[in-house]
Amino acid sequence: MRYEARGVAFDHIYNPQIMKESLSREFNSSTIDDYDGVDVEYTDSKTWQKETVECRLPGDVGLRVDKIKLEGVTNRDRAWRIGMRQRRAHIYRRKTYGFSTELDALNSEYLAYAALGDNVPGYCQSGMMEEFAPMSGSFLIKSSQPFDWSAGGVHLVAVRRKNGTALGPYVATRIDDYRFTIPTLDFVPDLEGRSEPPVLQFGPEGRWCYPALITDVTPSGTASFKVSVVNYDVRVYADDDNFAPA
Repeated sequence: MRYEARGVAFDHIYNPQIMKESLSREFNSSTIDDYDGVDVEYTDSKTWQKETVECRLPGDVGLRVDKIKLEGVTNRDRAWRIGMRQRRAHIYRRKTYGFSTELDALNSEYLAYAALGDNVPGYCQSGMMEEFAPMSGSFLIKSSQPFDWSAGGVHLVAVRRKNGTALGPYVATRIDDYRFTIPTLDFVPDLEGRSEPPVLQFGPEGRWCYPALITDVTPSGTASFKVSVVNYDVRVYADDDNFAPA
């Protein structure tokens, strides 16, 4: 399990080529009942007493506080950082997603970093790799679906390996609506029908996927799994290297 901020590389890809039904999306808007602070109780290494550190964002007044008790944490700064991450999650993790797959979801552990996709116009698209060919300094790929390049600017594509892990994203260079090149490919795709071909995830830079963290995988019947997901937002981790106020 990984809890730190993530980079550009994803663990897995889930999109309509794999999902058994459409991706569901929900946004939880703010209400008057939302928390406006976090208090973290821990055992301080200097006093060996229970201490509480307040974790606040600008504008928080602490009228409705989320209270956390930590075991095994004895450093005030560490306790504060944990509390600040929780406080930031209150603000920046408001989108939830859901989908179902066959056995594919078993690839993902708790909080795996996933690139999600659907077919909303102007955002991401998906397809299956139909052809590939090594070229000088790049690889030519053909998609089973035509991709929309009309947004202009940089477009990105990621490739799902056979084991479900994600490769990329890489800048895609258009040849036509079906074909493009990427700078590298670290495996030889099986396109002979012995297994499912690699899945492609494509779109304009900044809209090519929904970055998310897997929070739950639950069996549904004998060969299906329901997956619960929350949006990833790097701002949740903004205080990971900061220090508690004096």
